[in-house]
Amino acid sequence: MGVERTDSYSGIACDTTGLITSYGIGAENLFGWKPDEVVGKQRVTVFHEPEAVQTLVPRLLKTAAQEGKFEEEVTLVRKDGSKFRAVLTVRPLKRGSEITGYMGLTKPIRNL
Repeated sequence: MGVERTDSYSGIACDTTGLITSYGIGAENLFGWKPDEVVGKQRVTVFHEPEAVQTLVPRLLKTAAQEGKFEEEVTLVRKDGSKFRAVLTVRPLKRGSEITGYMGLTKPIRNL
C-alpha cells in the first residue's frame, strides 16, 4: 500500500462541536462536497461511517486533546456514499491552552 499524490490530501477544520469551519480544495476533490455545502452547515461526522461515529470519533477527539495528535488508518465516506481507506491525522487547534477546534488531514491509501 502507498499514499496517493499530494493533491489528494484533504485538510478540514472544525470547532469543538465538530461543525466544519474550514474545507480546502483537497477536501472537495476527495469527499465530493462543495465548501458551501459543508462549512458552517455539516459536522465532520458526515465523513465517517455511521457505526464509527459512536466509537471512533469520541476516541480520536479525546486522543488528539490529550496527546496532541491522533493518527490511524480509518474508513471514510464520500458524498456519493462510496467508501475509502485513509490515514487520518487529527490535531487540536488552540488559543492559548484552550482547545478551540480540531484540524484533520486525510491521506487516502491506494493499493500498489
